[in-house]
Amino acid sequence: MSNLPIRRVVLYKHGVGYFERETSIEGDQSLSLSFKQREVSDVLKSLTVLDLNGGTVSAVSYDSTTPIEQLLAEIALSIPDSGSLTGLLPQIKGARISVKPTGGATLQGAILGIDKTDTHSEHGLQETHRLSLLTDAGDVRTFDLFDLELTILDEGIKRDLDFYLKTQLASKKKDARTFTLFAQGEGQRTVRVSYVLEAPVWKATYRILLEEEPLPPTPSPKKGGGEEPNTEDDGSSLSPPPFLGEGVGGRGSSPLIQGWAVVDNTSDEDWQDVALTLVAGLPVSFVHDLYTPRYIRRPVVEVRETTGVLPPMAEAGVESDEEYEMSMGGIALSAAPAPAKARMMRKSLRGEIAAGSPARERTSAVSSVQSQTRERQVGDLFEYGIEKPVTVRRNQSALVPILLKPFAGRSVLLYQKAARPENPIRCVEFENTTGLTLEGGPVTVLEQGSYVGEAMLDTLKPTEKRLVGYAVELAVRVLDNIDSHSDRVSRVTIRSGTLKTHYTLVQKTTYTFNSKSDKEQIVYLDHPRDDSKWKLVETAKPHEITENYWRFRFLLPPNTASKFVVQQQQTLHQSWSLTDITDKHLAAWISAKYLDAATEKALKAALAQRQAVSQIEEKLTRFTDERNKIHAEQKRIRDNLGALGDRASEKTLRERFVATLDKQEDRLAKITEEEEKFRTERDDAREKLNAALAKLEYDAAVTE
Repeated sequence: MSNLPIRRVVLYKHGVGYFERETSIEGDQSLSLSFKQREVSDVLKSLTVLDLNGGTVSAVSYDSTTPIEQLLAEIALSIPDSGSLTGLLPQIKGARISVKPTGGATLQGAILGIDKTDTHSEHGLQETHRLSLLTDAGDVRTFDLFDLELTILDEGIKRDLDFYLKTQLASKKKDARTFTLFAQGEGQRTVRVSYVLEAPVWKATYRILLEEEPLPPTPSPKKGGGEEPNTEDDGSSLSPPPFLGEGVGGRGSSPLIQGWAVVDNTSDEDWQDVALTLVAGLPVSFVHDLYTPRYIRRPVVEVRETTGVLPPMAEAGVESDEEYEMSMGGIALSAAPAPAKARMMRKSLRGEIAAGSPARERTSAVSSVQSQTRERQVGDLFEYGIEKPVTVRRNQSALVPILLKPFAGRSVLLYQKAARPENPIRCVEFENTTGLTLEGGPVTVLEQGSYVGEAMLDTLKPTEKRLVGYAVELAVRVLDNIDSHSDRVSRVTIRSGTLKTHYTLVQKTTYTFNSKSDKEQIVYLDHPRDDSKWKLVETAKPHEITENYWRFRFLLPPNTASKFVVQQQQTLHQSWSLTDITDKHLAAWISAKYLDAATEKALKAALAQRQAVSQIEEKLTRFTDERNKIHAEQKRIRDNLGALGDRASEKTLRERFVATLDKQEDRLAKITEEEEKFRTERDDAREKLNAALAKLEYDAAVTE
């Protein structure tokens, strides 16, 4: 319940709504609004209150989060659900009241109490309650409690009673929080209140109305032998069609798009004749808890006890002036302006607010008579303003027309193998020439008054183009054949001791469109693309390039099997380290004419140098083998020496073993000397080989 009716609603696509309320007031007045508890933080974050005709809003109060038991703890009142009057009056004993019995005079006094008595009547014994009153004259009078008018004169008790009743009422609405606005001023004025709340997003839904228009006849396709890259010897030539707006199907009547907005009112209040605006876009919005009280832990400072001291003697000071205040950074407080000057300042401020406040009537940028909306671009947002007031009852939804305009478009075919390998998809080639931003939503497509399919429309800015698929074209079947092969080596490079042969991998895809339709059709073909690997060769220039496809466009003749060829290639390479090549490798490269004479000579010299290195390494290997044999023989001789005794025959044998060991040690020393020499020769040869290979660079195309 509110005495501030809703006048304007703006719904967004990111889950919030802007609500504007307005009413007329006179003099000082309080206005109330109720919100659900979960909405309070959004209200506190966005609430704006304007008194538009010279008044002021002194404060906005709202219900606390404190439980009802704590709110009522300081009020010494408790009114039972039954016997409310007889339960209340004893609690305010001594309060001044005014009573007026039926047919009697008014008396004032203080409450003494409530007495219960039993009286006999024709209906039997009945219990009655009588109020005892100490009048201002000092008399004690009693009255039938339910046969008099009673007025409480004590202002404090009236305030407590009013607070008690309002708090009890608010507690019955467990999810309701009341905001009270206190407006002060003179005369008739207008108060406007606005805020942002969570709200269901509005949804867009469209109808596309197509008119069937025949395509003009095209020349008979050429057969084979042509220079066109997409012509096969056994197929038909697929020629590109004219663009939108050119002579496809004649000028005829343009197709129409009709747009509706689905609006949901999930609040507990009717939207009665509100100015409705729908905004497409995504402004930033978030939830922040401003409603729950926050506390921080404060440090505890102990009270220090000290002895008494003499009062300090204050120093004499000088009177501050404006220049001194400015020098102190404006910390000193200025005197309040004179009343007349203050009124002038308030009037000036109100004038600035009125000048800066948004106009109630917004200028229409583009008008649509049929849908009764006005459109406006607001930054990156787009706004649909409904011209006529809209009524949406609480917890109901409405379908609101927002668009009825012609657009540049026609029916075409789109083939994507990943979507449907056997058939193309019938689409609307949609160019947004409506001048409006079209929010994304479902589309129902009608052709010649009949339903032909459904689609989803992405958000479209003015002049954007999109293919909107709505049905499978069963009259056209598609087959594709992929042929891959590697071409000969086209380039050879030598760098940093590595030889690379470069060759191309060619992939040729032939799409065959078998049309059983009796009319010529425009086809869009999406061929997967990967620019990091493949590039098109000997293929018609794509009509468009999308994120994942090359998109080609051509005319498909009626009742004909036609072919479209897409050829792409990528460059690959094979590498060899020149330190590992053999005479066989070099002979093959020379035979294939990969190298020129100078490079061939340099490689032969490198092979000769590597052969010299290999010969030295073979010698070093033989030395190692000989050393190992000597060590094995010396071990055998030492084992035999250990087994000999002191006999004369054994003495002779020992001398022979020692002589052999002496010769072997001489040979080991010679081997070590020779190894050192050959290692030096080998290292020098290796350095020369590596230096020669590092300096060798070659880059040339391979000719047949």
